Amino acid sequence: MKLPPIDNRPGEWPPTVIEGWVRLVEKANRMKAKVGGSSAFERMLARFRDMAGSGRFDGLKELLTRRLGARALTWLWLHDEVVGFRLFNARMLDVLIEHQKPRLSRLTLIQLIQLYFRHFDHLDEREKQAESSLRGRLELHLLDQLKRMPAPRQAFGSDSLVTLRREGEWLLTLDGPLILVKSVRSKGEELGQTFETLGLSGFDVGRYGDICRAHYYLEVLRQLHPGEWDDVLDELLKPSVSKAPYEGDKRIGHAALEIMIDRAGDDPGDAWQNFFLTLAGDPRIASSAQNFREWWKPLGEERIAKVCGWLSKEDLRLFLQAVEQYGLESGKEDLKRMFPARKLFLEGLFRLGLIRHTRLMLGRSAKHSVKRILGGEVKTSFASMDSIMNDKAVIYLDCGDFHLVEGSHSFKIWVYLGQPGPWIKSYERNQFSHYDLTTSLPGQYKAAYPTLPYEAVTHNGSWQRKVFDFLAENGISVDIEKLLSRSEYKAYLSKYGMPVVGWKKARVEPLAQQGTTPDLAQVTKPSTIASVVEQRVVMSRVMTEDAHASGVPGTVDKELTDNQLSILTYLADHPGSLMGDIRRALKGDEALFYEIQDSLRGSLSTYVQQNGAFQWSLSDKGNALLRKTALASVAAKVDRSPVAIDLGRFGVFELQVLWYFKENPGDKVRHAANVLGVDAREINRVLNGPLKSACEQGSGFCWSVKKEVSLALDRQPAGK
Repeated sequence: MKLPPIDNRPGEWPPTVIEGWVRLVEKANRMKAKVGGSSAFERMLARFRDMAGSGRFDGLKELLTRRLGARALTWLWLHDEVVGFRLFNARMLDVLIEHQKPRLSRLTLIQLIQLYFRHFDHLDEREKQAESSLRGRLELHLLDQLKRMPAPRQAFGSDSLVTLRREGEWLLTLDGPLILVKSVRSKGEELGQTFETLGLSGFDVGRYGDICRAHYYLEVLRQLHPGEWDDVLDELLKPSVSKAPYEGDKRIGHAALEIMIDRAGDDPGDAWQNFFLTLAGDPRIASSAQNFREWWKPLGEERIAKVCGWLSKEDLRLFLQAVEQYGLESGKEDLKRMFPARKLFLEGLFRLGLIRHTRLMLGRSAKHSVKRILGGEVKTSFASMDSIMNDKAVIYLDCGDFHLVEGSHSFKIWVYLGQPGPWIKSYERNQFSHYDLTTSLPGQYKAAYPTLPYEAVTHNGSWQRKVFDFLAENGISVDIEKLLSRSEYKAYLSKYGMPVVGWKKARVEPLAQQGTTPDLAQVTKPSTIASVVEQRVVMSRVMTEDAHASGVPGTVDKELTDNQLSILTYLADHPGSLMGDIRRALKGDEALFYEIQDSLRGSLSTYVQQNGAFQWSLSDKGNALLRKTALASVAAKVDRSPVAIDLGRFGVFELQVLWYFKENPGDKVRHAANVLGVDAREINRVLNGPLKSACEQGSGFCWSVKKEVSLALDRQPAGK
């Protein structure tokens, strides 16, 4: 439809209308002069600017007793980023309030409120070394001044000062944005409309409004389906949003990560995983790294472990990408031919839920290949390898009962029955060599587990069978159908049959992770050497008598050791324990593990039994033995009585932790970590390990020292 042109020719205004407009302009100019912009106001601004430039504040107090001076100073604070920044501090604020009697003018107060809403938590960046919060100080002054304001005679719509006088106790707090957004959501309203209703239109332009919107984004985030992308996520990635305060010491970014990690289930999807890595980076870095301390540490060990589990899949993807790319670029047909089988094997381990932890290592050339393929920066954390390993990728897989070290090419697949070395998992180390992986690592494994075998398998036509057979020979069963293609599985069964799983050989239990340390009581030990000897002799005599009575003399050919006595005592109170549980309760090293193994299957075999889950308990003869020697009753009696605390068994750091919680009962781990200058995981490690029997945890994850330990610390000689 074609419309005729609009006639925009100016019309003739009557003289009376023009005169009315002139009067309005003159009135507006008079009003402008009153609120600033007059020559007096400009002169006042100039005096403050001179003070800021020269550093001489002669006559400042006299200026601040005047309404015009207060209005000019707060105008500079609000509108002049350079001069206002120099003049705004806690001392200047206090002097202004002190000299404005009986209260601030309405206009000055509104300017201070605008300043507060515009900068909010960023106000504390003005005085980073101050003992108190500048934002908090301004909040208190505003609340006090609002109370001093006289009530309006008539209400014309919503008034910001009236609203803040009524609601300021919560609106102006650091948690005000969160409380406001929760109220908006509960009422089903819009954020902008709520600001208008409260008479705060325009106050949402600034830091306070940004934080409100960030909290609003979190509420939207809670409604998204796991893995779903939304524009809200783009907003949350902005530093001004992600670093906005949330609750306590946490930021909006922390809250977003917690919401998404808790809702993601077993797989966050590529979109959410990319969000985690973009916002916070890979958590698998040194605990002392700034990024870890800033973003991951506040989330807690459980969430960190969950994300690390998801990233294991990403490590596998990157490793397989490097393997496939090398096969394509090298043109080696055997590598290309074997790639599908290797891919299926590794991804099958992941689908079976066997992979607990991964560590990816890339040579420089392999790293560039992966980046080139992905078309961007690799966001996950990985270790580097030296020049000999330049074109290779290696991945370490912790599968619980066994561990693998697998290389992309010209590298065997190494199969271990225990963690092969402490540094393979350590993020404090990020550089590895060919010697480390092929010589040093097997050597450390044999030193730690001298009786346990390992296997190094070359990738040829029968490599899967060799891995399966090695695991089966050592009592480890895997679902090989999930690790082979359908045709390979049928051919395997036809040619070899199912692997026969043998007796599970003893090995070191998996290392206890933070927050999952078993709830083991300290093994009760007799309080004197004489009682230990007495119980050991009595039990040895009873065992010898039982052996002769059963017609098997020589079963006990020497006296019971202290550790064997402790093993039986422990199993009396903790039936169904693994060998690793016994070792940890006895506070022993790897050598003790094998002593326990030899005792359970040797001199103590008649008195203990093992179930299908490899858990140990006393047998009927074992329980009878304890009854005969009255050891069980003695152990129970000792357990019920106050324990004599031997502080000498604790190290320097453990004693520091004890003293901290003695002096600060009911405190939290993160506070102790800050005071002692260590990572919170170190505090958790000793609390759930060596100090478990000395400390107790209350509600809210608060820790205290047990009464008897506190008394023992009081009796400790000075200087200890």
